[in-house]
Amino acid sequence: MNKLVLICTACAMTAVFAIICAVLGSKYSRLLAKYYDIIKYLKALCGCISSARWGNLQVRVGKGTSSLTNEISKSLNSLLESVLDRDKMILEYVEKEKENNNIKEDFIAMLTHDLKVPIIAQDNTLDLLLDNKFGPLSDEQKNAVKNIKISNHDLRHLVESLLDSHKFEKKGFVPKIQKDVNLRNFIDDIINQTSSIASLHDKTIRLYDYAEPGYKIDTDTFLLKRVVQNLILNAISYGINSQYIDITLQNNDTSCIISVRDYGLGISKENIDKIFNKYYSAAELYSKASMGLGLYLSNKIIGTLDGRISVASEENKGAEFSVILKTESKKNS
Repeated sequence: MNKLVLICTACAMTAVFAIICAVLGSKYSRLLAKYYDIIKYLKALCGCISSARWGNLQVRVGKGTSSLTNEISKSLNSLLESVLDRDKMILEYVEKEKENNNIKEDFIAMLTHDLKVPIIAQDNTLDLLLDNKFGPLSDEQKNAVKNIKISNHDLRHLVESLLDSHKFEKKGFVPKIQKDVNLRNFIDDIINQTSSIASLHDKTIRLYDYAEPGYKIDTDTFLLKRVVQNLILNAISYGINSQYIDITLQNNDTSCIISVRDYGLGISKENIDKIFNKYYSAAELYSKASMGLGLYLSNKIIGTLDGRISVASEENKGAEFSVILKTESKKNS
């Protein structure tokens, strides 16, 4: 009898254990399935966030397996939709502003182009007056005409800088390289063209040629001339403490260096890093009219010629700007 009881008890315990195992197995299977669903959802969530991080706002995360994951998906998708809407609004605003800026720039270009013609005509008339073509002038009258001519030249320089800035912003500068340009002759021509302007300011341009005899370079003469002229004109305008503007030519195996030095007030340390910025100008220190485009454009031009502009300056000791072009020595045979 005891033996039978023991057998029944063992069978009952086995049955209970089997039931417990079945229940636990079922729960474990459901938990494992939920675990894999959560892992799958988290991977999809990370993928969506990663896509948004790299600029793709079109990816969306699907619904999860619970009310919590569904709420997370809904919030994230709504956030992405909101960002996408704002991104479209910003793009539309940028395009509209770009169009408005183009209209402004085109208007400035047309205006400055139309202004240039009467300025040139006025300059020619002033030259005729100084040459006594309309009768002799007194010294006082000549000084007055010279002052008008200086102001007229400054105005023309401003107009040309505006036009060049518009051209650069629209198309950039495309160099047209001319072979075997004699450096000394090239600089002599520029000095001859700017000496009359220097004389109006009671200044003399001096040339120090340390380059190899007959030294030649390959360059865009129009663009390089624009830069050197601008540096000379700046030196004439701002070199108030001396009558001299010094130009120095040098070369080595890899570079050609054209330096323009004035003996004016110089540039402070806090401003020397700003002088090539667009619209930055220290002209107020000299009571001059300037839009801060000359050095900005010069720096851009030299960059297209595979070169750079360096500047050395001390306050009250003037400034020296050096155009450094990568090149090779070419002697006359």
